[in-house]
Amino acid sequence: MLKPSGPRPKKGPDKRITIRAQLEAIAEKTGKRPARLEGPPCPPELSYLWEWYCSARPIESLAELKAWADLYGRKLKPHEITLLRRLASLEDRVASA
Repeated sequence: MLKPSGPRPKKGPDKRITIRAQLEAIAEKTGKRPARLEGPPCPPELSYLWEWYCSARPIESLAELKAWADLYGRKLKPHEITLLRRLASLEDRVASA
């Protein structure tokens, strides 16, 4: 089994290397990205929201999101605000794992 070249896993009860870490190690060593690392394509109906998220991040508060929306002249609907905040929350969880 290949070991990831990045930081060592956190010490604790679960010291296993994740499948993602293994696949990233394979990609780094071979130069070929395994298909399992690719996620599903973004639905066309949500591509605008993904572009907004990438432009607005990091989103740490509603005030920052409002400032971004004002700066770019966007009128965000409640469901768009919810989705942008959920994406930010998910990114935080993945980054801290």
